[in-house]
Amino acid sequence: MTGVSVRAFGAAHLDEPGLRGALARHWSLIVTLVVAGGYMVTVTLLHSPALSPIDEVVYIDYLEKLWRQGVIHSGEYLGDLARQLYACHGVIPFGRMGPECGTDLSDSAAFPYGGYSSGEGYPPVQFWIVRTVGDALSLIPGVGQVTGWRLVGTLWLMGGLVFSYLIARRMRIVGWGFVAVSLAIVASPLGYWSFSFVSTDAPIFCLGAILLWLAIRFARGEVSGWWLVGVAALGATFKPTGIAVVGLVLIYLVARRIRALRAEGRDARGVLRGLLGPQVGLPLLAFIMAVAVQFAWTRIVPLLAISRDSADQGVAVPPTVDLFGQQFTNFLGGALRLVVPQADSATNIFLPLTWLAIAGVIGSLLMMPRGSRDRSLPIAVLLAFLLAAPFLTAGIVVASGSFFPMPPRYGLALMPALIVVTVPLLRNRWAIRALLAYVAILLGYGIAVTIAFAGWYP
Repeated sequence: MTGVSVRAFGAAHLDEPGLRGALARHWSLIVTLVVAGGYMVTVTLLHSPALSPIDEVVYIDYLEKLWRQGVIHSGEYLGDLARQLYACHGVIPFGRMGPECGTDLSDSAAFPYGGYSSGEGYPPVQFWIVRTVGDALSLIPGVGQVTGWRLVGTLWLMGGLVFSYLIARRMRIVGWGFVAVSLAIVASPLGYWSFSFVSTDAPIFCLGAILLWLAIRFARGEVSGWWLVGVAALGATFKPTGIAVVGLVLIYLVARRIRALRAEGRDARGVLRGLLGPQVGLPLLAFIMAVAVQFAWTRIVPLLAISRDSADQGVAVPPTVDLFGQQFTNFLGGALRLVVPQADSATNIFLPLTWLAIAGVIGSLLMMPRGSRDRSLPIAVLLAFLLAAPFLTAGIVVASGSFFPMPPRYGLALMPALIVVTVPLLRNRWAIRALLAYVAILLGYGIAVTIAFAGWYP
């Protein structure tokens, strides 16, 4: 292949059967998976036992206790492994916490939040998966148990990228643009903190890609809408933030149906009657099921409590109109750039990622021809980015009576949709090359930061 471009090689072998033909047809996915997987495995293996501040200690405690007790109970203390990690390795970038390493760790009050776990809010489904797969990965020589659990994040990432590619391929937008935008998400702080540590956000990225893929196929009459209902309900057993992408799917399918009915010349009454069919009814049922599953879990948690005391993480604040209003730009403005403010805001190197997200979401709507039925997707993506955080915030207020602003990282469920709407905008070869060069810098920066963290927090 010396002197032959990847594009030329692909064109020459597109119709060949077997491995060579598959490589030619799907080279952009292969390049993305190799770079993304190689980067994420590298940084994961370079990590010290020091914990991510995104509640990793809680997740590790959940995993360690899983086979003994099934779930975490409200009012439960952190176990021995979590306490040892706190005391001996600490939390990035805050350092060691609790008693001195090697001393008596039995005093729960000496640890953050009084030593209580805050994992009771999570159903056990995704922890069953992480524990099973992670324990298998830990059998690889040189990979310990915690690292094995962390490596599962790379698998969630790979799954999400594969389904994002399947969507992009159906829309004929694969190529170097797909590689560049996908790797920008991988190289972002959102990718770093979500996929290289134990995180409950990682599977939501994969869920988001699967649901959007199913929605597009359902809209084209290729699959049953009951798949949407089942996957949405299953995803709700992972984390409530998955509701964001179920909402995106609902908006997309409603918008697409309305545009199709208007194209048939129906008046307003006819459009309303046309919305009563399964094209809207099934995605609406999927959304209701996702909300219902999460609501049911909030009712189960108090029944499993072993104490009235629990962790108070201090994130609840008095609700104000201003704070609630800020949620409308939360996911679009900060999801890719700001996950751990103490670490991610130390440099402006990630600022262009926000520009990329805003340009992709808004630009895709402006560039899509008004008469195109596919315009329903950028409409839905824009509305989802604006409305998901306020909806989730309001849901938490209703369910728990507490108000706290959504962390921008909860927008991870919408990232597959961001890939799909952003790639078509990269029509200029030099724009793609510039984005690839920027991504390469971010990937190198991520590895350098990981090495530094491992030295500062051994």
